[in-house]
Amino acid sequence: MLKGTVNGEFTTTADVARVALFLASFPSNALTGQPIVVSHGWHMQ
Repeated sequence: MLKGTVNGEFTTTADVARVALFLASFPSNALTGQPIVVSHGWHMQ
């Protein structure tokens, strides 16, 4: 299952939290309504 990921790891809740914190602290109003996929490149088919 992990062979298609960038680093061979599952995404954890800590990974998602780090991305949320980054987006919350992003110093710009220009980033609006953008989809961000936090998945290490893994997706269900």
